[in-house]
Amino acid sequence: MSRKRTVKRLVLLVLGVLGLILLAVFVVVFVLFRLDVREARSRLASIPTTVYGSQYGDIEYRVVGSGPTLLVSHGITGGIDHAEYLVTRWRNFDERYRFVYVSRFGYLKSSLPNGATPRLQAAAYKALLDHLGIDRVFVVGNSAGGTAAMWFAIDYPERTNGLILLSSTVPGPVPDAIPKLVREYDFVYWSAIKVAPNMLIGLLLPKEVRATLTDEEKHFIVENAYMAGLPISERTEGIVFDNEQSNPGVNDVPFERIETPTLIFQAIDDPRELRGGREMARRIPNSEFIGLTGGHFLLRHEGEIRAANAEFIVKHSSDGP
Repeated sequence: MSRKRTVKRLVLLVLGVLGLILLAVFVVVFVLFRLDVREARSRLASIPTTVYGSQYGDIEYRVVGSGPTLLVSHGITGGIDHAEYLVTRWRNFDERYRFVYVSRFGYLKSSLPNGATPRLQAAAYKALLDHLGIDRVFVVGNSAGGTAAMWFAIDYPERTNGLILLSSTVPGPVPDAIPKLVREYDFVYWSAIKVAPNMLIGLLLPKEVRATLTDEEKHFIVENAYMAGLPISERTEGIVFDNEQSNPGVNDVPFERIETPTLIFQAIDDPRELRGGREMARRIPNSEFIGLTGGHFLLRHEGEIRAANAEFIVKHSSDGP
């Protein structure tokens, strides 16, 4: 009996120690999570934005700079901060223009109206420009934001100097959606980034492209495409909108009706994006296709993209406000 009691006590002791270790690990992990979320919220709070109460609900926006005006239609997991990152972190544009950054439907402080579609988002863009007294813009459509940018060019050609599609969503098969649990809960999203970053990168890059990435490039993508999505709970409605409307909706865009000059940047090492990008270029009458490597993020081509955008903007700028 004495030996059995000793063994039982030893087992209980081991289980108790393991429980304490697991508890300590959980506490440390949760503290790190809370610190990252607090930093993300602090970063968002530091960005001066304005909310316009339009007929389409609240529209969060930020206007910075001077020169030809660019309206930026950001991608999935985005918001006004991601729109600005296209300039400040991803370096796709020189900072010599006037930028109108907007949180699309369901992102951050922008409302998701009933019956929202990418075409309705384009109408909301027009309402915002009317409110700001801006007559004409270049519309930049990135990733899932490309569909709304296309509809803006179609419905408001008199307001559009040019359309720039930067790794836009393309016609064809719809990319995999961000899993429901991951897109709804900050802790689950944060944990996925920390535990399985390659899984998240794989949602946007095929394995052939992932195999070419350096550790520095993987870290840059994780920090600026995924960690920058915190808090994901404030972007969930927008992500669902993109999964259900923006990404599949590009297949219904009448590309032939885009009359404005169009510049298309698309990955040539991602078969799905290459096929879709070439189809858009074939069907949009006044378009130029620039194929680049680097997958959806067009890595290592920042200088080429900035130069091509600058040339396009100079060529098609108007004298409007």
